Amino acid sequence: MPVKFEIYRNGARLTAFEPVAAMAIGPESVPVPGEILFRDGLLIVNRKDDHAVGIALLWDVGPLGSFILETTRLQPREKPYVLNVELARFRLMKIVQKQEDWNLFDFPKFEKFLQKLHEGQMLFAETLGKLHDPAVAAGLADRALEMAIDLSEQLATFHTDLLLNRRKQTNGFVKHVFGCRIDPQVNNERYREMVATQFDYAVVPMSWKEVQPQEQSFNPAPVDEWVEFLSKRRVPTIAGPLVRLDSQNVPDWMVIWEHDFDMLREMAYDYVQKMVTRYRKAVAVWNVVAGIQSNTAFSLSFEQIIELTRLLVSQVKTLLPGARTLVTITHPFGEYHARGRGGAPAGVPPMLYAEMLANAGIAFEAFGLEIELGVPTTGNFNRDLFQMSCALDKFATLGKPVFITAIGVPGRHNADPGDVTGGRLNPDQAGRWHRPWDPQLQAEWMDAVYQMALSKPFVEAIAWNNLTDVKPSLPGGGLLDDMLQPKAAFTKLQQLREKFRPPPVQVPTAHGAPAQPATPPTPPPLPRK
Repeated sequence: MPVKFEIYRNGARLTAFEPVAAMAIGPESVPVPGEILFRDGLLIVNRKDDHAVGIALLWDVGPLGSFILETTRLQPREKPYVLNVELARFRLMKIVQKQEDWNLFDFPKFEKFLQKLHEGQMLFAETLGKLHDPAVAAGLADRALEMAIDLSEQLATFHTDLLLNRRKQTNGFVKHVFGCRIDPQVNNERYREMVATQFDYAVVPMSWKEVQPQEQSFNPAPVDEWVEFLSKRRVPTIAGPLVRLDSQNVPDWMVIWEHDFDMLREMAYDYVQKMVTRYRKAVAVWNVVAGIQSNTAFSLSFEQIIELTRLLVSQVKTLLPGARTLVTITHPFGEYHARGRGGAPAGVPPMLYAEMLANAGIAFEAFGLEIELGVPTTGNFNRDLFQMSCALDKFATLGKPVFITAIGVPGRHNADPGDVTGGRLNPDQAGRWHRPWDPQLQAEWMDAVYQMALSKPFVEAIAWNNLTDVKPSLPGGGLLDDMLQPKAAFTKLQQLREKFRPPPVQVPTAHGAPAQPATPPTPPPLPRK
């Protein structure tokens, strides 16, 4: 039996509704396969079993924004649920859970939030008393949900301030916090100078598809130039991800090995060996694999995903025993897991993959994490600040630091013909955070999300996903415009760098006067082959 919902807007039941980014939700808010359709005035979730299931979808919360929101898990029954009511129920429940997880009760300033929560709960109680009149109940639930969304973002900010102050007092920040992912194909002097002088480190992608476009062709020249430049300028480098199994990064010639895991493993092993050997003296951190758990280009089993991760990390460690390595999680909300073929789940839920890696004895040093929001593709619809804080919290128990190796949102609310998709993605169709995206809102989002992320003691560094609006991965997603002029987000990033810059370490001389630390030696030139 399916789970069914009625939907109300402005006191009237909807007879036509297009569910956007809708997916079935299982335990622990993990998306699961399921058929979502609107038929005969009902939103229906069809599953092959009769287990309790929720639904998540893009939902408009008025002035606060439009986000992917979810319901609690519900038992199938003949009578339809009211979607408005169940969305409010879940958010209020999540607030209660997180205020306990965050241990907020001991802070006097928390009283005002408790009062707001009480008001929301009383309004929801009134909602439950009106379920015999679904239209009235839905109107009350909409008000309760709006209060809950507003309160949850305020709580996320309050918790951020508490942890940031604590981390500052203990000097809990590393030296290199703020980075940027560069485009190796860009060869522009101003672009390079901005990277060298305005960031703590650089992320240099090493796309397998671009470096090895043909099986017997190896073309690392653009990467060579960037790695050598950064090495000469003593800019720390995160290299990779080396292997990302998606259509944008897997070489076209690999398609013939789509169902041959042994050959995929051999080819990936050979590629990683070449790259690590070539840049072994110039790279600070190796991002070995990214998004392998989402299974977008190859149909790998759970065991094969873990085996391939273990093999490639071990290979880097064999070549460079002292290297720092990352394994990167993409799409941390796991939407891809609900998009499998024939009703089967796709890939592995992100946190299950992370937990398995953390407990499997694989010798990597940290998790990487990619968060790109604001475009209408699976995994990239808008989320609010509270949801993002909750998602990061899941890494707290895994015992490893987190590097956010790519993060970003659009800087415009309409399609960008100059982005990597050629203008196929319209941010206006992916929801909004308070208001439609523009350069100023992009900077405000950066400020809120960077501080929230850095309040987590396990988050070590953050890199923005696009330096410029020259072929960005998100519409208007760069820190600089297409003429390489600073945007509001670039200015905000420099303010954050100044705010979180660790105090200089003073080394006393023999006479007691502080001396500047010694200048580090110039890294050796890039090895040539």
